[in-house]
Amino acid sequence: MASGALAARVADLQIVLVPVSILSLVVAHYLAHRKGAGGRGQRIALWIATPVSLALWTVPHLMR
Repeated sequence: MASGALAARVADLQIVLVPVSILSLVVAHYLAHRKGAGGRGQRIALWIATPVSLALWTVPHLMR
């Protein structure tokens, strides 16, 4: 039951958390793909995290 209460509180913050996470991904992609920055493993992890984040943003809207 405690996780349900936590989910309800975090849902109210979704309007702030989604843009912050989008901005964080944009900055991470910029920093990882600059010339001479970031290794291959870092870029692969970032490209895996991006669609996972997109999926997590859309799931609440699909559940309604």
